[in-house]
Amino acid sequence: MNFYRKRTWERVQQAWGREMEEIPFAQLEKNFVSMMRREDWILDDQTWNDLEMNSVYQKLNRTYSDPGQQCLYNMLRIQQFNREELQRRDRLITFFQMNPEERNTVNCVLDSINKEEADGMASLLFRGIGTMPACQRWVTPCAVGMLLALVSIPLLKWFSLPLILFFFIVNGLLNHQMNVAMDAALIGIRSIGRLLTAAAELARLNYPELAGYNEIFREAGERCHPLKRKMRALGTKVEDPLGLSEYLQVLFLTDARQLKRSLQEIEKQTPVLKTLYRSVGELDAFQAMASVRRGLKHWCRPEFTDKPRCLRAEELGHPLLVQPVCNSIIVEVKNVVITGSNMSGKSTFLRTVGLNALLAQSFATVMAKQYETSFFAVLTSISPGDNLMNGTSYYLAEAEALLRMVEMVQQNRSVLLIIDEIFRGTNPSERVAAASALLSYLNGKNCLVMVATHDVQILRYVREQYDEYFFEEQVSRTELTFDYLLKKGRIQHPNGIRLLEYLGYPAEIVERARQLAARTVPEEDA
Repeated sequence: MNFYRKRTWERVQQAWGREMEEIPFAQLEKNFVSMMRREDWILDDQTWNDLEMNSVYQKLNRTYSDPGQQCLYNMLRIQQFNREELQRRDRLITFFQMNPEERNTVNCVLDSINKEEADGMASLLFRGIGTMPACQRWVTPCAVGMLLALVSIPLLKWFSLPLILFFFIVNGLLNHQMNVAMDAALIGIRSIGRLLTAAAELARLNYPELAGYNEIFREAGERCHPLKRKMRALGTKVEDPLGLSEYLQVLFLTDARQLKRSLQEIEKQTPVLKTLYRSVGELDAFQAMASVRRGLKHWCRPEFTDKPRCLRAEELGHPLLVQPVCNSIIVEVKNVVITGSNMSGKSTFLRTVGLNALLAQSFATVMAKQYETSFFAVLTSISPGDNLMNGTSYYLAEAEALLRMVEMVQQNRSVLLIIDEIFRGTNPSERVAAASALLSYLNGKNCLVMVATHDVQILRYVREQYDEYFFEEQVSRTELTFDYLLKKGRIQHPNGIRLLEYLGYPAEIVERARQLAARTVPEEDA
């Protein structure tokens, strides 16, 4: 196979630094569940959805192969707490950044695996071969029976014809049943064949920076050589205008027997093939992240500290935004409460913090000019939703999302807790009381808390434990503007009622709202 055809080379060059096609997430999630290990620290579904990680993945996915797109997904879902492993990943991402010729060569090889038949290979390796038709046990005996029937012609003469006819009918039925199984399995088998071929080519390149992977590729090639030989003839079509080869295939069940042998060999070599799948996938994911780094406005490598709860970020931005407004923050002694109105930037900032914490602990890449952090398990409660089918109210869903945080901080691991509009699903007095109690409880635990709220009354109960930040907008009778800049301190001029005036509410409503607000807001918070 020619991996360096001009068109392929030009295509991978043009694709560098660009996003690729949409991905079927249901397939990635299904494979991930089959691939994850008990010791992995998994990002839960609530946090994944709160941080809009499907959209993030779509932007990061610059992979060429099925193993690559799957491993990229897996790495985003599994938080890494090993400094040496993150340094190793960074070295490989940097290798692909700094060496365009080697990168393009590797990408051409990865492109030969492709994603067109994506689910077959991962399904075979991680979800099992599945149940073959019960008739498969008769494939070899019936093929031998047909051979013996033909060989018996000189001995039995015309009496051998009924025997030949019997095996012709039986073998035809067997061939039909096995073809159904073959159609389902052949996609995965061919993908495994391309994976082995690509691994052999990557080993032949023998780049010193990929030394650890080269050993895996060579071992897989040696161990799986019998498998490659068995797969070579599977499903191969022979030029035959008369169609005789088709009849011979039916008579002797050659494809069915070859399928059975190939699947048996795949089952035997599954541990080797799983390691190979992950190794090729990692390289593809690393070159994809090198491409992502190229497209960021700015980025840096995180500096990990042994402090239990530290986050220092300068010019921190959100990778999904075309023109992000970047903010700086330092959190070491106290936790953080952020106030501000809707649309002012609170939720986006919380997602920015959470997403960059994940990227730091998966690919040693942060969209910031400087970033120092502890190792954190990340948990969020930003968009818990009610569930009509399960009879779950919004408040119950939110309370359950926050309860998992309470349970998490009991474990021996630093946790980054990100909460948007805490207890918004209940009445104001109980919301303030419950939120204040929860935030005071979390303050004494091994966690760093960032919470956004409209309720400035909460600050009366937690101001000794939490630093105050705010976002604000400028509202006039004719204009509404946001600067999306995080400011230290407490918001001085709430704009909720002024926003009603801007939108054109009747003056009677606006004035009455001002009067009521002046009565109900405590003097110290006015």
